[in-house]
Amino acid sequence: MAMKIEDILKQMDQLLDEASSFPFTNKKQIDAEQMREYIDTLRYNMPAEFQKAKDTEDNKKKIIADANAQAEDLINRAKEKAKQITSESELVRMAQAQAEEIMANANSEAEETIKTANIKAEQIVMDAIDKDTQIRKMLADDLEKTLTNAENVLTQNLEDVQRTKQAVLSIAAPKNN
Repeated sequence: MAMKIEDILKQMDQLLDEASSFPFTNKKQIDAEQMREYIDTLRYNMPAEFQKAKDTEDNKKKIIADANAQAEDLINRAKEKAKQITSESELVRMAQAQAEEIMANANSEAEETIKTANIKAEQIVMDAIDKDTQIRKMLADDLEKTLTNAENVLTQNLEDVQRTKQAVLSIAAPKNN
């Protein structure tokens, strides 16, 4: 079951919050394997967010294609209506005027439909891009914070190990009296 990126980041924060503290320091010990699992899960779930943006782009194309199909259908119906009217001998002049009006209305309606579909599609794409940017920034900020905290803990742990090693070496060294 795919997890939401926000849930994974909350679990990473929780891992840091619940980590064991080292005595006499503000350092914490975290479960490296668990942190790796969270990072791997983030990597696994990121493509789903990108797929949503692609689906939105595909949806835009479908809306435009549907609008074009509707416009073509309107034009074809107008042409058929014009042919039918012009075939009747007494109404030829009146039919031509009506056909031209129908064609103009159909073209206008088709153009408006396409324009509206393009505006909607562009808004959907812009919303998807904004959402993608927000998710990426949030992910980068949270990941940078988590990695900085981990780096600080590891640096402090290394310094503690080096001080302990130095203390052991000084205890083990022969004292000159």
